[in-house]
Amino acid sequence: MGHYHTLPQSKGNLYQAVRRHLGLSRAQMCSMVGITEAQLRYRERTKRMYHPCEMVALQAISGMTWEEFGKLLNDIA
Repeated sequence: MGHYHTLPQSKGNLYQAVRRHLGLSRAQMCSMVGITEAQLRYRERTKRMYHPCEMVALQAISGMTWEEFGKLLNDIA
C-alpha cells in the first residue's frame, strides 16, 4: 500500500458517518461516547486511522449489523 502520505484521501469520516446515521448532534454523540467536544472535533476533522477497538465500539453504538457497517466503511473509504 505504501506510506500513509501516499494513500488516497478518504471520502468521509467514520465518527461523522456514525453520528449522522444516528441523527445526533455533536453534544449528544460526545455524551454517548464519553468524550469532549474538542476530542470529537479532532476525530471528525483530522483523524484518519482507527484502532480496531474504536471500530468495534462505533459499530455497537451505531446499531448497524457488521454487514451494514462494512458497507458504511466502504462508502467512506
